[in-house]
Amino acid sequence: MTPGASPGEPDGQADPAADAVAAAAKMWGDTAVARSGGPAHRGWLDSPLVLRECVQPRLSGNVDENWLAGLVRRLGIPPSGHWLSLGCGGAGTEIGAARRGLFGSMLALDLAEPAIAEARRAAAARGVDRIEFGLVDFNRLELAPAAFDVVLMCMSLHHVAALEKVLRAVRAALKPGGYFLINEFVGPRQFQFPDRQLAVVRELLDALPERLRIDSTTGRVKAEYVRQSVAHWNRWDPSEAVRSDEIVPLLRRTFDVAVELPYGGTVLNLLLEHVVQNWDLREPRDVELFRLLARAEDLLLRTGVLANDFTVMAMRRPTWRSRLRAWRQRRAPHGRLPL
Repeated sequence: MTPGASPGEPDGQADPAADAVAAAAKMWGDTAVARSGGPAHRGWLDSPLVLRECVQPRLSGNVDENWLAGLVRRLGIPPSGHWLSLGCGGAGTEIGAARRGLFGSMLALDLAEPAIAEARRAAAARGVDRIEFGLVDFNRLELAPAAFDVVLMCMSLHHVAALEKVLRAVRAALKPGGYFLINEFVGPRQFQFPDRQLAVVRELLDALPERLRIDSTTGRVKAEYVRQSVAHWNRWDPSEAVRSDEIVPLLRRTFDVAVELPYGGTVLNLLLEHVVQNWDLREPRDVELFRLLARAEDLLLRTGVLANDFTVMAMRRPTWRSRLRAWRQRRAPHGRLPL
């Protein structure tokens, strides 16, 4: 073995899979630490204006109700359950769920040690002691069978390359009657957004006042969303949206879908990136302009011009009845079995 090579790297050759995991862990850890320091450079879903005026009404039907709380209420999930969160990052969602009393206990796992350290610090600061934190490599995921009432993945599944393996592990880890809950980016793989989508974002940005378009990373007026190349994402974070376009089809094949709530983000996510901090929920002019943007996005989605990039879903382990029903539908897609 060449000096400095790690076990499992013959003759000092790099392991691409291990390198990808290390790059993703560094990125997730850095992000968790950065997010704990303040709101700078956050995304569209960190904006109170976006949540109140767009996302929460679509997902929970209540402008003031968190998406996860609304989903738990809708499904009637009891508050005494044992939950698993995969890809918890700094655990903002998980700590919020604990403070809302949504579960009895939780195991929260992430790939990045700095993220887990930040999650532990944040939980302690908020007096949350019902969450146990630990490390996990999603691509080598092993879970105890029938161990959890709920498995939660919030903006982490689109970082998973071994989707089939992870989904099978989650399915096996659910208790009978348990739920798999996700809130995910399910748009184009590695953020290769189509030209039509980028053109819409460009046109809408051009119609907005400059005060709302100051980019927090450059200080300049934002004129477009710049689509980075696949090579860029492979260097920066190889896990980013690595198979995002396959998530929904695979979920539908692996689980029984109880709730599916696409909520857009196709325009708003790209348009508001690095400028969302300029929009103020307390400023009537900002609220009115945002409502116009949200209505424009909704129209483009409803008419099929663009597709949803974000969704919330709740799923259960398939039963023999649902498997039989799926088999019948595959054999007779128009409702009649062959003679």
